[in-house]
Amino acid sequence: MYNRFFSLRLNLAMKLILVFLCKDFFLMAVVGATAFKGKGGADVSQLMALVHPIFFLADFPAVAVIYAACVRQPNSGELPRLIWRHGRELILLSTAIYCTLVIYGREWQISSLSWADGAALTVNAAIIVYLLRSEYVRDLFADFPISKSPNGSAPNGS
Repeated sequence: MYNRFFSLRLNLAMKLILVFLCKDFFLMAVVGATAFKGKGGADVSQLMALVHPIFFLADFPAVAVIYAACVRQPNSGELPRLIWRHGRELILLSTAIYCTLVIYGREWQISSLSWADGAALTVNAAIIVYLLRSEYVRDLFADFPISKSPNGSAPNGS
């Protein structure tokens, strides 16, 4: 449950949440890789139909949290620490932006949502409930590896 720096590790649920919230970036990477390998044509055009650039706005906060998770070590600078400290709020922001964009795309008519939109909104609602109710998530984002000063002691002299 802890990493080599004795900080809480991301559990499977948090990893899946972050991947889900960044699905547009990952989908774009798949489209780019497919096009780069020269397998264009119908395959790429079908994948491109799934990519909606406006949804990248919802991905950015979650991408920032993934960045902070990847560089989460004692010698990390202030930016990853700031992002991590506000990680839960950034993920909530990502879900809120996504839900707003989906409903806005249907001209604020919830009754006109497709089953896929409804499923995505349901998953986002479940993520919100998990983030707000989980003590683990609160503890996770309060925990960042302690920075060591150059002489090997903790910064506050302990």
